[in-house]
Amino acid sequence: MVLGVCCALPVAWGVGALVVDGWGVGSLGGVEFQARLLGRTIGYNALVAVIAVGLGLPVAAVIGRGRGVVTAIVVCALPAALLLPSIVYAYGWMQVLRVTGMYPGPGSWGDVLRCVWTLGTWLWPIPAAIVGLAWRRMDSDLQQQALLDGGYWRVVGRQLAGPVAAALAVTLVLAMQEYAVYEPTGISVVATEVRTVFETGSPGLATGSIAAVQSGMVAPGEQRRNAAAALVTAGPLLLIMAGLALGVRWVVGRTETGERVEAGPVPVAIAAGWAAKVLAILVIGVTLVLPLVAMVTSIKRPFDAERIVRTFGSPAGGTLAVAGVAGVIAAGLVVCGIVRRVSRGPLVLGVATFLVGGQLLAIALVRIYNQPRSSPTWWAAHWVYNGPGIVVMAYLARFGWLAVWASRGTWGPRWREVREMAAIDGAGPGDTARRVVWPLAWPVVAAAGILVVLLSMTEVAATVILNPVSPKMFVGELMTWVHTLRNDDMLEGSLLLAGMVVFFVTVGVGLVAVVRRRFSARGGFPGQARGYVRRVSRAGKALGVFVGACAMLIAVGGCSDPKEPDEIWLETGAGEGQVVYPRAICYDKRDDSYYVCDRLARIQHLDKNGQFIKMFRMPDWSAGKPVGMTVGPDGNLWVADTHYARVVVFDSQGQVVKQFGKEGKGPGEFIYPCDIAFDAQGRVYVAEFGDNDRIQVFDKDLNFLYAFGAMGDGPGQFSRPQSMVIVTEGAGETVYVSDACNHRISVWTTGGRFLRHMGRIGSGPGEFRFPYGLDVDAKGRLVVCEFGNNRVQWVDKDTGQSLKVWGQAGRDPGQLAYPWGVAVDKRDRAVAVDAGNNRLQVIRF
Repeated sequence: MVLGVCCALPVAWGVGALVVDGWGVGSLGGVEFQARLLGRTIGYNALVAVIAVGLGLPVAAVIGRGRGVVTAIVVCALPAALLLPSIVYAYGWMQVLRVTGMYPGPGSWGDVLRCVWTLGTWLWPIPAAIVGLAWRRMDSDLQQQALLDGGYWRVVGRQLAGPVAAALAVTLVLAMQEYAVYEPTGISVVATEVRTVFETGSPGLATGSIAAVQSGMVAPGEQRRNAAAALVTAGPLLLIMAGLALGVRWVVGRTETGERVEAGPVPVAIAAGWAAKVLAILVIGVTLVLPLVAMVTSIKRPFDAERIVRTFGSPAGGTLAVAGVAGVIAAGLVVCGIVRRVSRGPLVLGVATFLVGGQLLAIALVRIYNQPRSSPTWWAAHWVYNGPGIVVMAYLARFGWLAVWASRGTWGPRWREVREMAAIDGAGPGDTARRVVWPLAWPVVAAAGILVVLLSMTEVAATVILNPVSPKMFVGELMTWVHTLRNDDMLEGSLLLAGMVVFFVTVGVGLVAVVRRRFSARGGFPGQARGYVRRVSRAGKALGVFVGACAMLIAVGGCSDPKEPDEIWLETGAGEGQVVYPRAICYDKRDDSYYVCDRLARIQHLDKNGQFIKMFRMPDWSAGKPVGMTVGPDGNLWVADTHYARVVVFDSQGQVVKQFGKEGKGPGEFIYPCDIAFDAQGRVYVAEFGDNDRIQVFDKDLNFLYAFGAMGDGPGQFSRPQSMVIVTEGAGETVYVSDACNHRISVWTTGGRFLRHMGRIGSGPGEFRFPYGLDVDAKGRLVVCEFGNNRVQWVDKDTGQSLKVWGQAGRDPGQLAYPWGVAVDKRDRAVAVDAGNNRLQVIRF
């Protein structure tokens, strides 16, 4: 039932979508574009596979021929290296390159090589394990004879050719599924284009290809069509991956020497020498230790346990809760498989959905459960879609086959004798499983559950598309915290996630060791069973507490009824009055209208009722999209063109009238400009982040005057000054800045003198978590939009006291998903940018 709901249903939807809707999609971007995209994807990831195999072979030699402590260290390092999420490796290697001064430009060939190397250093444990285990299973007598004949490497090479080919194919398949490493800098491969196509209906990451969206290719509200288009985009790659999987199965069938080979001690004559061991330790040091050390040394601020708990307690708890539920269900699957042997069919189904990849599984689940209110099953589907249930389904679809595989292992040759002896004594399948197999196999059950927990904790693709907002997920936070990659929060979060992975890996390895010791204890099964059952009973009680805690954590944030907004504007899509992840908003008091910019680099002009007036586009967009804009005293729209290190000024008709700025750290230069404000004298204030983290001030003629602020977390320092508002107070003016990554509001004079900070990280009244949007209402109250807490907060600007909190995490009206900005109009209506739900919500206090 579990595999049917989680695996068979998404596969059936995919087949149906291709049959019903796929024919009408055609070749997105043209045949030539698709051919280049597929060739690029295969080329990049084939190089990944070659690097991974090259790094894995020295380690495989130690696994296959090793003895002693070094071999034990290598074996323990394998799962820790592989189970760290790819995004952590990406951040780690970014810091290595930054420290060495070799960081390439986004989208350059150097950046492509960085991504390829990152994936290669992440996936090397797979070829190391495949080749190493095959090597260890080889006949030691044959190896010794080959050594005496002087042809050892010729014989071994011939024996290992099949496993090496299988390792290349497996690594290539997994690399082609990966998008988290390529996506942040805009490198176009099939995996990155699938997400873009699902969101926009057209391939849009490659330079220029998003023009199809601009020309109106996507009809309003066609998520169904976009999902089919995503399947069509991934189709050729899926066929290639299926062919590789069948090839691997054929190679394994031709080369395996038995289901389980009892390998004895490696003879001294063929044992790995010091050179192989040194190379293996060097591989581990370079691929695992170096990126982590680079992240540790890049952290500038001192260790503060209380701050770390406040910052990461919510995503860590949410991750453990959701992944824990998936792990418990997976362990339950193993228990069922211990009682009755599972056929090969569910295993094949589970492996198939694993090969499909997290993105397509997530798209299928969205289409299945994101049903209209008119549907008779809307309530049930909405409960799944609007909560963590859909994420748990995705994790089980990806990794449930591991539970089936583990349960089938308890019917293998090692267990057959135990089951046959119990059957001779008259025990039925249930009694055999409960009294004989369970006392020996419970570590297998626990290890399988822990493995699914680990993989769920580090799954990127499905988590990001499903984008759960309650509870928060660690990987989702790392992908959506689009801050400078040298930010201490990003580095500390990545290291904390790595520590959680290492802890669970250690527990899992210990459980596997328990099973091995039990089977090595001859004749000890019956006498030990009763003690094992008592220990399992205690473990069961602890497990019950854990499951209950997971359920409570999942329920947090969704237990109260949201207060619905006054109005909801816009919807998902690339047409007029539709948006794809809007990120910036501003209000034009001259004509009582709004401007909104989304991730398609489109700026839409809306009237006071949220109705579409006109639309225009940024002059460039392939490198990234704006995150802030303001209507200036001249009536023009001033846009912080964040990823192009400049400010672009549009007139009321959407024509570019001027632009200024370039990349750099000097006066008048920017790295990532993110907002613009004006004082009463018409001076221009530009906030920026990305090492500069400052506010520059220019006169009316855009001559540089002065700058204030610097990167850091101390008084008078910023970490991503995201938004600004300048308020007249008495005879002067005050600049209020949302210091987003320091989780506070920073207060300055217009002359650049620091006054004070307000707030700290947290979810209570007067506390903030990534305050992105900032405005002020007619009564002088600050209106703060919190990306991290999914809410809008009214704050007394003099005391920092919270006056009202509106919103909570979710998808319903009155709930927010990663809100980026807020604008207040002359009626004191606050219009919040509900980015994750592709809409604006209008509220009033």
